[in-house]
Amino acid sequence: MKPLRSFTIVLLLLLMPGVPMGLSHHSFSGVYDGTHVMTVTGVVTQFKFVNPHALMLMDVTDESGKVSKWTVEFAGRLNLSEIGWTADSIKAKERVTVTGNPTHAAGLPRLAFVKIVKADGTVLLPANEERSKAIDEERRQRALARDKQK
Repeated sequence: MKPLRSFTIVLLLLLMPGVPMGLSHHSFSGVYDGTHVMTVTGVVTQFKFVNPHALMLMDVTDESGKVSKWTVEFAGRLNLSEIGWTADSIKAKERVTVTGNPTHAAGLPRLAFVKIVKADGTVLLPANEERSKAIDEERRQRALARDKQK
């Protein structure tokens, strides 16, 4: 009876609405076009500072006045926090200009984050290679210090 119960639980989890199987996790190149960038300006409706990917939802108004809901995908909370981001780095009702890589599916209102410019001129960027190397070096130094304490 236990194997049947376990199978049923797994099956129910797989069939839960809200997380399409193909989108549960993905490679960047499978979803986003790294050869193109585009920029949109709008008002943030929500910033989710979570793992595995932080998300920002925003309303973008086109020239005709039509509002579309956009999603911007970031690295995860852990990666962003290592470069100083917090859950308050982006706030609801804030007007931002986002540059990012669009999806391969034409017309889908979704971007992979490259840069954000806030209304006050503040620029938010992902960790660059130099910063990533500095973080790795800090980790190595802390590990060496811990080893010396032992």
